[in-house]
Amino acid sequence: MPQQADRSCTALIFTINACMFIFGIVLFLMGTLLPTLHVSYAEAGRLGSIPLIGILIATTVVGPILDIHGAKKILILALILIAGSLALIPSLNAFWQLELCCLAYGFGGGILNTAANALIADLHAKSRASALNLLGFFFSAGAVLAPLLMSMAGGWLSPSVALRLLAGITAAVLGPVILFRFPPPLQAGVHFRNVISVLNQPAVWLFGLLLFFESGSENCMFVWSSKVVADALHTTPGRGNLALVGLGAALGVGRLGAVCWLRWLGNLRTIWLSASLVITGIVVALAANGLTSMVIAIIIIGLGISAIFPTILGLAGDRFSAETGTVFGAIIALGLLGGVSGPSLGAYAINYGPLHVLWIPATSALAIGILAALASRHATHSPKARNPG
Repeated sequence: MPQQADRSCTALIFTINACMFIFGIVLFLMGTLLPTLHVSYAEAGRLGSIPLIGILIATTVVGPILDIHGAKKILILALILIAGSLALIPSLNAFWQLELCCLAYGFGGGILNTAANALIADLHAKSRASALNLLGFFFSAGAVLAPLLMSMAGGWLSPSVALRLLAGITAAVLGPVILFRFPPPLQAGVHFRNVISVLNQPAVWLFGLLLFFESGSENCMFVWSSKVVADALHTTPGRGNLALVGLGAALGVGRLGAVCWLRWLGNLRTIWLSASLVITGIVVALAANGLTSMVIAIIIIGLGISAIFPTILGLAGDRFSAETGTVFGAIIALGLLGGVSGPSLGAYAINYGPLHVLWIPATSALAIGILAALASRHATHSPKARNPG
């Protein structure tokens, strides 16, 4: 019986990681889909922002639902929204229908992101940061799949087939979610007002501020790294894109590696090491005089960025182990706002020269190092995580 329980728990954890894989697909889908759509620039801008609006709305509201009612039903809803939207997009005729589908799959993605992080934190009470970094690796893998499939569109794979294939992958994850038993909610029967009262604690907003800086830095680099390299070296956009490829690969590899080194360094030292790597990469970039050295610099920055977000979530989960859904929803929402701000600040900085964009991750790394020291004082050993019922 214990072995069967262990196998069931492992299968459940894999399914939750698969949900984060789907979120990786969702977050980067529109960027890869837009070139295949016959829309104006204004319409493209709207389509680019609508999924993010859906993600932000879901992230803001889903946390208390997770704590009071559990994750299973809301995960089922999220996967149905995503699979249905992706399957419908190829057959839509009106622009408003496309907007509605984009909002729906964004909303579903926001649910997946918050629920998967909260569940993994609950199921790994003794190794939250490591488990959340592994979850982040699955996110990175999903983020690679969408552009990979869409890059094949126009060849042997049409955009319609690619979208329906992604819908099928999402539907395949839905099956285990329906079948498996999920952990019972820790706050079952508790009044909504009492659950959200945790948001009155300053520590919550300290963790949220950490995610604000980290997401701003991360998104700034994803948006601007290839442009910075191309402009700084006066090379082609295609060669500049090598930096973006390196950044994406470093993000996935770094999160996978953090699963191991967190055991040796602990949460706070891992964040400090990560922030130091970001600064090191920026110094290398400022001294770079060729494409190879510049790409290496971006890779170092990516390795530094990679483990910060999941490890901060691990600290927050340690401090608020009984309210992970509500707290994660609030601080991830702040992270999303930072993710919107970072690229905008980069657009301002690049007016003074391509390498001035690097002041965004540099400032964020310094702020994260200081704030993490403060946040670590609030992180205490949490009670045992809830087990599947």
